[in-house]
Amino acid sequence: MDALSSKEEEVRGAKGLPSSYGDLKFTKLDRIRRSVEYRQIMVEGHKFRTPHFIFRWRVNRVGIQRLGISVSKKVGNSCARNRVKRRLREFFRHNRQKLPSGVDVVIIAAQGSSSLETRETFEELNRAVEQGF
Repeated sequence: MDALSSKEEEVRGAKGLPSSYGDLKFTKLDRIRRSVEYRQIMVEGHKFRTPHFIFRWRVNRVGIQRLGISVSKKVGNSCARNRVKRRLREFFRHNRQKLPSGVDVVIIAAQGSSSLETRETFEELNRAVEQGF
């Protein structure tokens, strides 16, 4: 048991992790989790569309950027949908500083988004953020 504890400590204290590693986490606080919040964003929020994604956003009371993701079965099978969601979360984790503080963003994946490579997905999302979706 003690060997496992010391091994865990080695892994947790591993060198090479960026000092801002905590900033790259995607915790429960970073997510939009309640359907009521999704509905409010859909009804009251602003809308921006790219060829493969629809952005809905609204100022929140929390004061931090939060992300909600919606990927329907029209996008593809479960493997494809999960891949799209992983890419969207990864983009958000690395680019949240580009978003205004205190904003809830819901990204809705459109048909064809699963056929994009990771690089293409990130380029499309970067263009949307730069345009101030």
